[in-house]
Formats: sequence, C-alpha cells, structure tokens
Amino acid sequence: MNVSRDLYFDGWWEGEAVYSCDCCHKTESFRFDSEDIDSRAHRKELREKKGWILTKVNGEYKDFCSEDCRNRYIRNQTI
Repeated sequence: MNVSRDLYFDGWWEGEAVYSCDCCHKTESFRFDSEDIDSRAHRKELREKKGWILTKVNGEYKDFCSEDCRNRYIRNQTI
C-alpha cells in the first residue's frame, strides 16, 4: 500500500508523522514519542475530524484532504 506519510525524528523515537494530500500536498501532522506510531488512530482522526479520504486510484491507495482534491486527482490521472 502506498502511504502518503513521512516520519520526521527529533529524538529517540520522537517526532512527527506527517500525512500529505496526493493532490494539493496539504499536510497534517501528529506527534509521536515511541516506536509504536499509531497510524490507524491518525488516519481515523484525519477521516472523521478533518474530512480526509483514502481512495484507490489506478491500483494504488491515495490520500486526499477533500472530495474536491480526490475528484481533481482522478480526473487528471485517469482521463
């Protein structure tokens, strides 16, 4: 699965998990302080509280910050 997430470390298993929209490149970040980075909880918050959408496009999963970005990306990649 292609994940639009980068990890930025600023200590021993401390830092930020940064998720980015595959269309407009808007980012959302979550602090972590152990090697148990809870990306499931991060994605749940992105989905439920911030309206992000995970969609499979051309066989790969992509992250989008809005329905508009998802639709624009699909139009640009499949038409």
